[in-house]
Amino acid sequence: MYIRSACLLAVMAVTGAQAPVVLAEAVSEKHIEAAAVDESSAAEQHAPQLPYGFASALIAAMDYDPGLKRARAQYESEQEDDNLSLAELLPQVSASGGYQYENSDNIYTDEASNFYNPDLARSSGELLDSYWRVDVSQAVVNWEAYQGYKRDRAGVDASEFRYQRAVQELIYQVAERYLIVLQHAQRVYLTEQKLEALELKSVQAERARELEVGDQLSVLRVRASRDLARSDLLKARSELQDAKTLLKNITGQPVVLPQGWVEAGQRVHLSSLSGLDQSWLEAVKENLSVREAASLVEKEKYNLSAQKAGHLPTLSLNLSHVNKESDDEFRERSDSVVALRLNVPLYSGGRQSARVRKAQALLGASEAQLEVLQYQKQQQIELSLNKITSISERLQALENSKQSSQGYLEAAERQMSLNLGDQIAVLDARTDLVDTQLQFAETLHEYLIADLLLRLETGQLEAGYMAEFDQLFSEATQLN
Repeated sequence: MYIRSACLLAVMAVTGAQAPVVLAEAVSEKHIEAAAVDESSAAEQHAPQLPYGFASALIAAMDYDPGLKRARAQYESEQEDDNLSLAELLPQVSASGGYQYENSDNIYTDEASNFYNPDLARSSGELLDSYWRVDVSQAVVNWEAYQGYKRDRAGVDASEFRYQRAVQELIYQVAERYLIVLQHAQRVYLTEQKLEALELKSVQAERARELEVGDQLSVLRVRASRDLARSDLLKARSELQDAKTLLKNITGQPVVLPQGWVEAGQRVHLSSLSGLDQSWLEAVKENLSVREAASLVEKEKYNLSAQKAGHLPTLSLNLSHVNKESDDEFRERSDSVVALRLNVPLYSGGRQSARVRKAQALLGASEAQLEVLQYQKQQQIELSLNKITSISERLQALENSKQSSQGYLEAAERQMSLNLGDQIAVLDARTDLVDTQLQFAETLHEYLIADLLLRLETGQLEAGYMAEFDQLFSEATQLN
């Protein structure tokens, strides 16, 4: 605000009493554009909106995102594979019962038979029977079932890593799209400042030409710069709306940025973000996709063992008890049986051997997939580290450039206030400073994205990291 006021006073001091009228004409188009922006954002202001910040956007996304809901449901489904396999090793208990009516014609009901006895119920031809039965079976030796349980247990571990990866990818997507929205908002804010300075510079150049102290070439050059800045502003506004739409697709609600974050983006201090320790390179084993692939390798190893165990005998313990009541006392019974059952597979048409060969092929494929994935993630971590190193150096250079541009602007303002310089130098310094701030904002965005990707690929991107982003930008708003 101080810089804008200084620019306005400078133009008025040089151009005389007619300056306010000329300024009003020069900035009228800008006011119309601002009104259009206010009108276009009116719908957003009346719609339900999120609280400010990365953390609140992530909470909304985790409640809304269909992809995460699907991953969670699939994870819960795959967790039951463990229980299904364990059931094969636990006792199997079943109970049954029945009620039976029998109408028969046999030697017991034939009056001419020596077995006929009217005092016996069986000779009546009609009998009512009831029974109940309890069976218990327990696997004593079943190596195939045990290896199958360990196989499915490894599969459950893989599904857990897969779900955790889905959560981390959602965190990355929310943070990335939020940062893109923030970057475009900062570009709009800074481009508006640049356009305002060029509008004032265009007024000054036109006035200087009218006073015959300037030339038409200078006027055209300034107009070209102003029109280009206006085009950049329109493009930035369009890209901002697109970025907001993409973020809304994840959160389910429109997101509003804190204006202080937009204005203070060039003052962000990065000391709290990730360092450049080479231990990052060793963290590839913590990548959740790599851990999932490693669990799948273990799963296929146990699957191979289970298929090979299909050639082995199995031994089970069986207990049963039967109780039967009948009108015929000779049919009543109560039996308890304890038995050991040995099953020896001899020949299955080559089916089990084919299963073993298939399991061996699947194991080889899973091991190759793990090797490829480790190489890809290792490469991604190295690229992210190299990018962070390079961007850190660029940010430091841009920070120095910002300080130099700020010093140049302040010196130009002091010279103008002492009548030792003109407003051209002030406006040029202002546009140079805005250009530097734009480059800094874009480079900062690249750094934060690289940092997020590094944490994602090393398995360290947690939901709490979004609160650190909130703190990072909130602290920047408190800096002068």
